[in-house]
Amino acid sequence: MSAILAVCGEAFCAMVSDGRMVEEPVLDGKPKVITNDLPKLRKVNKNILVGFAGDTMTAVQIVNALDEYDARYLTLEKAVRVMAEKARTVADIRPVGVRILVGGRGRKGGFLLTSMGSDSGFEPQTQPAREGAYLIEGACSHTDIGPYLEEKVKPAAAQWKSLDDVAKTLDGCIAAIAEVDKTVNTTYYREIVM
Repeated sequence: MSAILAVCGEAFCAMVSDGRMVEEPVLDGKPKVITNDLPKLRKVNKNILVGFAGDTMTAVQIVNALDEYDARYLTLEKAVRVMAEKARTVADIRPVGVRILVGGRGRKGGFLLTSMGSDSGFEPQTQPAREGAYLIEGACSHTDIGPYLEEKVKPAAAQWKSLDDVAKTLDGCIAAIAEVDKTVNTTYYREIVM
């Protein structure tokens, strides 16, 4: 139903998603496609990106909780709190679950990447970017994302020279997932905060 990938470094946060939405549950491995053009990313303001994978209707309710605030003044930390609080009030999450990634510049100026999901009661897990390293995170509804990050993204990070290299790697990772998981497609949506 969704694939979302994020990379944060010392000076940027980038996210890439696919665009497919399918009807749940997926029966016999043959998804019924609702749309192939659904961005699962949102640039909240010049400092914050949000992306999701999983139960689209639930994820949209959670992300839309940010609309109650003037986005210009939202900090990453506040956005995470607002979405975590909203997530805990949403009923009827489909068995596929929801995973939300929030990345960008934190209140103190450093880049952060937060993940939270229905599998952990929407308890935010935040990591700060570190010198000489990238924070790499992803989520996919029907496929274990870990092996793809290990095989496709992490080895390529040492060769990244530009943001185009990052985008190409993330696109390639989603393409590899789409080959085996028909709930994911190769319609890419990208956002960046610098």
